[in-house]
Amino acid sequence: MLRIGIDQKFAERESGHYTVAFDATDLKGVAVLKSDQDDCPVRLTTFRCGGDLLDHQYGGSGHSFRVNPADGAQAGDSAVLRYRLTSPGLPSITASTRIVVGRPALAVEARADREGVTPGGRVAVSLTLRNTGDVPAHGVSLFINAGDGLRMAVKHCNCRYSGATSAWCRLLDDDVVIPPGASYHLAAPEAFTLTDDATYPVVVFEAAGLGTDYIPPKAWASQYESGQGPALRYVPGAARNEGKDTGAPHARNDSAAQLEFAVRSTSDLVALAGTARGPVGSRADVRIGVRNDGPGALPAKVRVEFAVPAGTTVVSSPYKFERDEELLDQACRALAADGSPLAEASVSQPSARRYVCTAQAGKAGATTTFPFTLRIDKDMAHRGGRVTVADGDSHHPSNDPKTANDSADVAVSVWPGPAWATPGLYATAGIALGVLALVTALASWRRRRSR
Repeated sequence: MLRIGIDQKFAERESGHYTVAFDATDLKGVAVLKSDQDDCPVRLTTFRCGGDLLDHQYGGSGHSFRVNPADGAQAGDSAVLRYRLTSPGLPSITASTRIVVGRPALAVEARADREGVTPGGRVAVSLTLRNTGDVPAHGVSLFINAGDGLRMAVKHCNCRYSGATSAWCRLLDDDVVIPPGASYHLAAPEAFTLTDDATYPVVVFEAAGLGTDYIPPKAWASQYESGQGPALRYVPGAARNEGKDTGAPHARNDSAAQLEFAVRSTSDLVALAGTARGPVGSRADVRIGVRNDGPGALPAKVRVEFAVPAGTTVVSSPYKFERDEELLDQACRALAADGSPLAEASVSQPSARRYVCTAQAGKAGATTTFPFTLRIDKDMAHRGGRVTVADGDSHHPSNDPKTANDSADVAVSVWPGPAWATPGLYATAGIALGVLALVTALASWRRRRSR
C-alpha cells in the first residue's frame, strides 16, 4: 500500500481544492498502481487526482494506492513515481517516491547470557537479525520494550528513549545493510538491570527494514529523548550460541521476539476477610480480597474464592451486566454447587453460596478487595465463611513461601436489636449527637458572653 498524504495546517488554510499530477512513466514493467477513489483514476503514464484540503488534526487529505509487481518484474527492480501538488494561493510542491519490488523481512532471535537471574541483578541479551525477505534491508529500525522489573542499563546515543523501559533505534543504510539470507547481530549484548521486586521481567525486541517500519507520530515521538552512551551497532554474522540450546532464556520469531526471565523470587499472597456486623435481618457490608506481601511483584492474576457464611445470604456482589453482554470476564463470578459459573446476562448477579474473583497481585504491598453485602438471616454459629487465595496463572506462579495465610475466615457478629440498627446507622447517629453537643455548647457560650 502506498499513501500520499497532504497535511495542511488549519491556521494557514481552513479549506480549499488541490490537484496532484502524477508521472508514472518510470513504473512501466516494474509496478502497477490501483486506486478505488473516484477522484483519482489511475492511467499510465500520467494522471491527476484531486480533493479538498482538510485540517491535519482530522486526518489530513491524500490518496492511497495498491501497488503490485508488473508482469515479469523481479525482486529488487525499482522505479520512481513523481508527483506535483498544486492548490490556488499556495506554492506548488514537487516530490517523488521510489518503489521497489519485494521487501525485506527481519527475523529476530534474542538470547540471554545466563539461565538464572536474581532480584537487583543484571542480565545481557544478544540479538541476531536475519533477512528472510527477497531484497536487502537498507537500514534497520529496532524497538525495545522492557517491563515488569527490567530496566535498560545503557542508553545509546543513536537511540531515543522513554524512561528506562522503551527505546527506538533507527540505523540508516550508511550504518547497516542486510542482504537477503544474511544475518547481523549487535556488536555488544544489550545490558539490563533488574529491580529488587522483579519476578517475571520481560523484554520485547521488534525489528524492521527502513521503509517498512512503523514511524511514530510526531506527538508520540517527541516523548522520547536521545541517549548519551556508546552507539548501538550491528556487525555481520550470527551471535555466538545462536540456534543452540544452552538452557538460557531465548526466543526467535518473525519481526519480534519476546524474552521472559524467571527470577529467583517469591510473592507471599495473603487472604483478606472482613466481618459482617449487625442484628438479624440487617444488611452488612463485607470486603474480601488479597494482599501481596512480597518481596516480589507478581504480574499475574490471582484467584480469590469466597465461601459465604452459614446463616447469611449474599444480596449484592461485584457485577456489571454489560461485561456479560460483551463477553468480558466479570471481576467476580457466582458459582453453582458443582463449581460451574452462574453466567447469564442480567441486571444483577444471582445469589450463591460460593464466588470466585480475579485480582491482579501487582507490586509488593498492593491490596485488592471486592465488596459484598450480606443479609444476616439467623442468630446462629455462622460457620463456613472463608476466603482462599491461589495462583491464577500456571505460567507465572507466586511460589508463595507462606501458605498458612492463604485462607482467612469471614466472621459474623450479631447483636440484639431491630434490623434497621446497623453499624452505619449507629455511626450516623454518633456523628449527629456530636454535632448537636457542639451546637449546644456554642449556644451556651454565647449566652454567657452576652450577659
